[in-house]
Amino acid sequence: MAVDVLTSLNKNGSGLNLRELSTTLATAETASRIKAQNSKVETAQLSISALGQVRSQLNELSAAVTVLRENPVLAAKSGNAGVGVTITDPSKISNTTMSVGVEQLATRQVLEFAGFTTRDALVGAGTMQIEIGAWYEDAGGNPAFAVNPESTVRTLDIPSGVTLEMLAETLDGLPGLSARVLDKGDGTFSLGVVSEPGAGSALRFTVNETVAGLGAFDTTATNETVQIQGAQDAVLSVDGIVVSRPTNTIDDLIPGAVLDITAPAGTETTISFSRDVETARVNMQALVEQLNLARKVLTDLSARGTADTTAGALAGDRLIEKLKTDLASLLSGPISGFGAGSKRLSDFGVATNRDGSLRLDAVRFEAAFTADPAAFDMVFSNRLSASTPGVEVSGTPGLNAKGGGYTFIRDAVTGEATLNGESMLGLSAGDARTQYILFSGEMAGLRVTVPDDLTSTEVRYGKSFLSSLETMLNTALSGGANSLNERESQLNGRVTEATDQITALEARTALIEKRYLSRFTAMETAIAGLKSTGAYLDNLVAQWNKSS
Repeated sequence: MAVDVLTSLNKNGSGLNLRELSTTLATAETASRIKAQNSKVETAQLSISALGQVRSQLNELSAAVTVLRENPVLAAKSGNAGVGVTITDPSKISNTTMSVGVEQLATRQVLEFAGFTTRDALVGAGTMQIEIGAWYEDAGGNPAFAVNPESTVRTLDIPSGVTLEMLAETLDGLPGLSARVLDKGDGTFSLGVVSEPGAGSALRFTVNETVAGLGAFDTTATNETVQIQGAQDAVLSVDGIVVSRPTNTIDDLIPGAVLDITAPAGTETTISFSRDVETARVNMQALVEQLNLARKVLTDLSARGTADTTAGALAGDRLIEKLKTDLASLLSGPISGFGAGSKRLSDFGVATNRDGSLRLDAVRFEAAFTADPAAFDMVFSNRLSASTPGVEVSGTPGLNAKGGGYTFIRDAVTGEATLNGESMLGLSAGDARTQYILFSGEMAGLRVTVPDDLTSTEVRYGKSFLSSLETMLNTALSGGANSLNERESQLNGRVTEATDQITALEARTALIEKRYLSRFTAMETAIAGLKSTGAYLDNLVAQWNKSS
C-alpha cells in the first residue's frame, strides 16, 4: 500500500492541509494568465461561429444572383421548339415580334462508294484531287461544278497497297469533310464521305488512275451514282423576306441573336423579344430583399456595444468592416461601361431608408422602366461594345475585370494592336477585317474584330451590378486574400496558440505545486522533529521532577 509521507508527517507536524495549500498557491501564480488565454479561445471561437453566419448569408446572396441571371428581363420566345433563338448581345435587341418560315434546312452532301468486300480491300493507285464548291446545272441542263474560291484544292498521291480503311483515314484528316468505312451488314463495305453543310460545301473528286480501282471514286462528271444526300443551304422567310444561309445555326440574321433551326421545311412560327416589366419588378424586389438580409447580418454582427446594448461578435473585425464598405460602395456607386453616362441603383427605383436598408420605390421603378427598359440590362446583364460602328467585340472577361472603357490602338502599317497597352494577337477574319485576341491582363479572352483601315476605338465593357456583386462575393467566399477562409484561418491560429499556452501554463502549475510540496515536506519533517524533541524533553523534565 502506498504511504502518503506528507500525511504521516502532518499528524505530528503543523496540522495544516499542505497539499491543498500547495495547489492553491500554485494555481494563484498562473490562474490569471490561464483565464486570459481561455478568454482568447472563447472570443475567437465566437468570432468563427459568427463568420459562419456571414458565410451562410453571403452564400444565399450568391445563390440569388444565379437565380436572377436565369430569369432575364430581356427574353426571347419562339412559337416552335425547332426554331430556337438565343440572345447574344442585349444592346442590339429591341422589343419586337417577327414571323419565321422554314423553307428548307441546310444539309451536308453524303457520298457512298459501295461494293467493297472488306475494310482492307485495295483501292488501286493514282492521284485524287478533292475540291469544295457547289454543284449546279449548266445552260444545257448538265451537271457542273463551281469551286468555292475560299477553299483549298488538295491532291492526294495514292500509292499501290492502300486499303479502303487507309483511304478513309486520309480523307477524314482533310478540312471540310469527314470519312469512314461502314459495314453494310450484307457482306459488303462502303466508304462514306460527308461534307460540311451548305450548298457551297459540296465535294468533287477527280481521279487519275494508274492502278485499276481508284477510278471508282471519280465524280468529275456527276455525283448521281454515289450521292445519297445533296448539300444545300438553309432557306428561311423572315417577315416574308426569303434569305439563305449555309448552316442551320444563323448568327447574322437578327442583330444580337442566334437562330438554331431544326424544324422541318414548311414550319411557320413567330419569335419575339421583349423586356418584361413584371420580370424586372420581381427581379429588383428579390435583389433588394437579399441585399437587405446580407447587410443586416453584417451590421448586427459588427455593432459596437453601448451602455444599453451588447457588442456584436465581430465588432471591430477588419474583414467585416471591409465587406460593409465594399457593399456600401457597390450599392451607391456607378454602373459603367454601357456607353454614354452611367447609372446607379437609385436610377432604377432603389431607395435607401433612414436605417440604411433598401426598398424598391414602385413609382420611381415604373418611371425608370417606362423611360428606358433597355437600361435595366445594366443591373442584370454584361455588355461588350465599341465606340466605332463596324467594330465587333466578343468574349467573356474574367470575374475580376473592371467595367469601363478600354483603349484599342492598331498600327496601320504593321497591323499590330494593343488594348490598354496589352499586346493582342491578330488573325485574318476575311472581308478586309482582322480579329484581335487578348491573352493577358484582366480582360484576357476578349476578341475585337475591326476593319483593316481602323487605327483606334474605345472598347467598352459594361459590367452589370450583378457581376460586380458576384466579384465581391467571390472574393469573400474564396480562399484568397480578404476572404472568410483567410479570417477563419487566422482565428483558428489564435485558438491553437492560446490552447498551447494553456497547456504550457497547466504544466507550469503542476511544477510549481510540486516545488511547494517539496518545500512543505521539508518543513513538516523539521516541525515533526522539533515536536519529537520537545516531547522528549517534557518527559525528561517530568521524570526529573518526579524523582525530586
